Amino acid sequence: MKWFPLEAFQPIFISDSVLSMIRIAPQNRESSLIDGFDEMLITVVEDAENRVDVKNMMVNGVNIQMVQLDKRYLSDLMETRMHRRLIQLVMQGEVLYDDYQYINTFREKFSTHPSKFQERTICIEFSHFLQRYLEAKEFVRNGLLLDAYNSVFHALEHWARLTILEAGEIPETVVWQQVHSIDYSIFKLYEELITSTDPLEKRIELLLLASEFSVISKIEKCSKFLLDTMREDSKSWSISELMAHPNFKGIQINLVLLLNKLVTRSLLQEVCIPTVYGTEKRYRIV
Repeated sequence: MKWFPLEAFQPIFISDSVLSMIRIAPQNRESSLIDGFDEMLITVVEDAENRVDVKNMMVNGVNIQMVQLDKRYLSDLMETRMHRRLIQLVMQGEVLYDDYQYINTFREKFSTHPSKFQERTICIEFSHFLQRYLEAKEFVRNGLLLDAYNSVFHALEHWARLTILEAGEIPETVVWQQVHSIDYSIFKLYEELITSTDPLEKRIELLLLASEFSVISKIEKCSKFLLDTMREDSKSWSISELMAHPNFKGIQINLVLLLNKLVTRSLLQEVCIPTVYGTEKRYRIV
């Protein structure tokens, strides 16, 4: 692989606003990991004009994609997991410059096991699993097997990511390769779902049954972040109060579904409060 000279970007490299610089260079130039470029250079800056700025460049015959990320935007991406591939690149790329120890500190924080960040991510991932799992059950009841297959396939993906997170690792874009070495039984379920010659309904039912015993049974553990948040105050919580809480504001999580499931498992108590508009449902720790 032909490396580009770092000196070509020296003005950017020594800029006071640059916190870290990361290089990604896949062994296979046909790799889709960085969209066919020879290399990628990611710079994290203190106060960028734009949240993300992308430049495609040729340097000494090397096709390079330069990505500049605002520090706050990168933190948001890490928190919400909205861009898994970019997170993977930041976490695994070669650190060329990190004078402020920003990336190294962030990697250590991200990888700490267990951690509040990890508990939050597990809670979010579990809510996505739960939604897909319940969708699949509903589709089966209505005889919509193709829709049920789609939902159970995505539920299995979220289950795989949960397993990776619980192992203290970071889910990558190659989730099934990761989970193969962490929990082969989940990989086997995935393999059975997509390759088995059994009738589709039987394959779906197998996955739903396995999900019920292996994942739903862990609802208290997977919901620890939500339950700990609610323990901050002994009051009953409304949906809007929880959604506005800094721990959940701006993230994709189905709190309504998760809260109701916790009530059915007697982990939360549902409280009905009369209001001028009717009766409001609120929730508190049992």
